[in-house]
Amino acid sequence: MTECERLIKEGKFSEDFLKEEVRDGFLVDRERKKLWMLSLDLLFQFEKVCKKYGFQYFLCGGSMLGAVRHKGFIPWDDDLDVFLFRDDYEKFLKLGHEFDDPYFLQTPDTDPGYFYTMAKIRNSRTTMLVDEFKYQKFNQGIWLSIFPLDHWKVEGGEAIRDRINELILDNSTYMRISNPELDEKNRKRVANYSGRDPMEVNREIHALGSQYNDEDTEYISLTTNTRYPLRCLVYPKTVFESAVMADFEDYKLPIPVGYDTYLKIAYGDYMKFPPMEKRLAWHNFKIDTDHPYTQYLRTV
Repeated sequence: MTECERLIKEGKFSEDFLKEEVRDGFLVDRERKKLWMLSLDLLFQFEKVCKKYGFQYFLCGGSMLGAVRHKGFIPWDDDLDVFLFRDDYEKFLKLGHEFDDPYFLQTPDTDPGYFYTMAKIRNSRTTMLVDEFKYQKFNQGIWLSIFPLDHWKVEGGEAIRDRINELILDNSTYMRISNPELDEKNRKRVANYSGRDPMEVNREIHALGSQYNDEDTEYISLTTNTRYPLRCLVYPKTVFESAVMADFEDYKLPIPVGYDTYLKIAYGDYMKFPPMEKRLAWHNFKIDTDHPYTQYLRTV
């Protein structure tokens, strides 16, 4: 039985959820719908634990944009992202016992070889494989990403962010070392690897990102993710004063009360759709909703 079949059998979703449809000129086929079903299931597993321990979470990034602009997934998106405030995030990282197979709370402490800067909840019976890391022996099931929000000061922020970026590149390089099939660019990157203990690097990243959390700063930031420019990741703290519930597919999910400010900072004119030729999946992953990632991992 596949995971989607299990969820339908257990009454968590209906078979109708998987029907193909065209949204905003983009064909959402059955395979993408299966991915969405599994992503929402991961979110609900996460949400259950947050409610049990009193943690306030928010949809973030493209997931928040999808809630506001599409009342659900952006049709060409393929994952879900959430925020927790740093204190709650650190507490959450200790709650791996709350997740039973096939669910798995993934951090550098729970899964040797995994050195992303965000925690993930994975479905271990599925696949969401990053090609560069296909020789790295960590869980590569379909995921929900959990990002920490930290207090932040604008003054001096760029220098701190540059250092965080260097450290993230170091650990990202470490995760490539096990792959003998890298292209020339990545081989050069591996050849220049620092050799530092990746756990030590990870601790430094989060220490830098959270250094202002004992102060009453004007800003909140996601500085431990360097995918986007810093200017897109620093927000007035009033954005996150409370949560409001937004439509998301057939559910109500929390976004920050200052979502308009957040989305303008992150995306500019966020209600404007990208041109048709850019309505494409944002990530380049090997996705298999029916089979475990272990079938795709490689060995040297």
